Amino acid sequence: MPPPGSPVTGAPTAATISTSAGASGRTSRVRLPRLADEDWVSGSRRSEGTLLDAALRHGFRPRIAHVVAEWTARQGYVAAGLGVTPVPALGAEAVRPGIALVPVRDEAAPARAVYAATPRGLSLTPAGTAFPAALRTSAAAFSP
Repeated sequence: MPPPGSPVTGAPTAATISTSAGASGRTSRVRLPRLADEDWVSGSRRSEGTLLDAALRHGFRPRIAHVVAEWTARQGYVAAGLGVTPVPALGAEAVRPGIALVPVRDEAAPARAVYAATPRGLSLTPAGTAFPAALRTSAAAFSP
């Protein structure tokens, strides 16, 4: 377990792409600027602090075609071919059929810091001890 206040891991970011959309041929890592011409499905019109913010640093403003707050609904929009959306790699197991998860290979893309909250002064159960390692293993599967 890392020291208190330290992240367990950094989860890289991936983009979900409809398997029926024109972008669906991409299955290997993609650089963020290659997604510049795609429509985006976002949780907000604001792009600060997200993969969309990284796009601004690459000189393009994502074309946010749909704002959908709920993650599962965003996946439905992507599956319908209405755009792409960023997803933290730790969410890869929850991606529904009909969309592809494409790791974003980009130095400017943010990695989500992942922390494990534990009770102070109490011993961890075996599951509590194993959980941070499982998070690191899952995040490492999407590391460039």
